[in-house]
Amino acid sequence: MKRKFITGVATATALASAVVPAMSNLPLINKTSTHTAEAATLDQNAFLNKAARQAQKASKKYGLYPSVMIAQAILESNWGTSTLATEANNLFGIKGGEDWAGQVYSARTREENKKGKSYYITANFRKYSSFEQSFEDNGNKLRNGVSWQPDRYKGAWIENAANSASATKALTGTYATDHKYDQSLNTRIAQSNLTKYDPKISKESKSYTVKQNAATYAWPTDHSVSAKSNSVKKGENVTVDKTITYYDGSKRMHIAGKGWVNSTIFKKGAALASTQAPKAQESQANKQVMHNAYLYNGKGKRVKGTKSLKEYSVVTVYGTKTIKGKKYYKVGEDRYVAAGNIDGTLRVLNHNTYVYNGSGNRDNLIVHKKGETLATYGKSVTIIGKKYYKIGIRQYVKVSNFAKQ
Repeated sequence: MKRKFITGVATATALASAVVPAMSNLPLINKTSTHTAEAATLDQNAFLNKAARQAQKASKKYGLYPSVMIAQAILESNWGTSTLATEANNLFGIKGGEDWAGQVYSARTREENKKGKSYYITANFRKYSSFEQSFEDNGNKLRNGVSWQPDRYKGAWIENAANSASATKALTGTYATDHKYDQSLNTRIAQSNLTKYDPKISKESKSYTVKQNAATYAWPTDHSVSAKSNSVKKGENVTVDKTITYYDGSKRMHIAGKGWVNSTIFKKGAALASTQAPKAQESQANKQVMHNAYLYNGKGKRVKGTKSLKEYSVVTVYGTKTIKGKKYYKVGEDRYVAAGNIDGTLRVLNHNTYVYNGSGNRDNLIVHKKGETLATYGKSVTIIGKKYYKIGIRQYVKVSNFAKQ
């Protein structure tokens, strides 16, 4: 299949033209963001606040991870600045095929053939009335798949994916052909701490008393989205083995052997007994390692005999600790990783600069301006005799272009 892009920097590729999102950077993008959440611009913060609200609503309706949807929107629309986003409210690059009865927006796109040679065409993309409609359409696509494979994205459904990293992995090779698509999404999730928008999931088993006759459903979605799977009767005692608590406090609960229901079918205070004692948990989050990183103990000494964390891997962190004046993330019992390998270090450019890949080749489409602040990850690396700082996935900038610190 031909690889499709939209004029700009290619990030991912659709597996089908009209019915699967194009999954490429959108028209007229001149640069990509490598800032951490702390370095986000006011415009990015405004976009994130707006996108988060819509993602939470759509993900609740369709049983998805908001963090993944927000990361897709950031990646595909360049924080809402792409032409498709500003002219058509299309945040995900979804094309307007024969199954689309709404308005379309025509845009010139760059494509690649099997040999990697570029050529340009004009394609129709779906035009939405609002960001909300764009998120709604993408949520529908992720839950209902494509006509020939309705469960194509089932690995990303919240009941199947243990966390957002599992969901992004499931979308790689299905939603997008880019074999590092999950890494691109995980980077955005980690940099902007998008998991804070995700619902809380508990696997603690409890017994409940049903207060009214009710149907159970195959999916933890709005009932309008899922088919019925079974039913429960008033006064029946059932075992709930999984609970999803959403941003608005509402809950969807899985009844063992029957299916999903809203918590409103149970009597208030109806939890009869816990079948397992709750475990004390540390505050935790998933972070992506952007640069190969060693493990250190609580005294700041490298732990011998342990493997380093590989770049682009996702690790669970349990808070932070300052060791000898430097910030570290706790990743295990007396095991820490330098935060600079995850969050990055903010540096100011003193020259306009191009971005290079790991082979030292320049990407002429990306230019960062003098005075701009970029996040760099880990120590400098040498590529063909010159020193570079890593600023993103397969993206490097010459050390000499940064102001000395």
